[in-house]
Amino acid sequence: MRKLKNNLFLLLLCLCCSSLAIAQSDENINTDRPDQSEGVYTLPKGQFQIENGYVFSKEDSSANLMLRYGLISNTEIRLEADFDLRTPDFSSTTFSVKQRLYESEQRFIPSIGLIGYGQYSKTDAKAYTFDACLAFESSLTDALSLAYGARSSGQFENLDVTAQINYAPNNKLWGFVEYYASYNGTRAPEHNINAGFAYLLTPTLQLDISSGRTLWQDEPQYFIGVGFGLLIR
Repeated sequence: MRKLKNNLFLLLLCLCCSSLAIAQSDENINTDRPDQSEGVYTLPKGQFQIENGYVFSKEDSSANLMLRYGLISNTEIRLEADFDLRTPDFSSTTFSVKQRLYESEQRFIPSIGLIGYGQYSKTDAKAYTFDACLAFESSLTDALSLAYGARSSGQFENLDVTAQINYAPNNKLWGFVEYYASYNGTRAPEHNINAGFAYLLTPTLQLDISSGRTLWQDEPQYFIGVGFGLLIR
């Protein structure tokens, strides 16, 4: 329970300090949660962001903490840690670098990002793995956008794909519907769908909720997740 209490304390601390994080810039926080897709957005140089979330299902309960830092223009570094809340115990940690390769200013032409990962896991067969992801985002209308991507996992043993539609009626609220799957030549593909909403309490503080399930299984698995993101300029 100590891990869970520490994460809850972090959430309360961030909520209390959020009013101190508002700066002169009008740019709102942009997170990589609560969906599965990687975004192409990178933090501006010198900005720091905390993203934390909890996922609950019948089979598992976990917490995910990501720390992001804008290293230089169009490049950010990230440190991510996963915790098993039922043990409770640390399960894995991932260091990654995200590079925005191309930023499109035209509709239907995607912006492109590249992410490289190095992961240590206590539970997987391979303790250390290195993988990569290509992420794409296209603006369809003023309110609608399409995000999709492909990444490897398990030291390039699996191909994970995502595709989602985003709807943002204003600059405070956005929602999404997403399909994601994992392919491996030695087993049947795993298909999933999820949806969720995110709301900006302030330009630097986002709260989110999401839910999803597996597809085409005799006994589908369901989950629900909640989390937040805090931008510190």
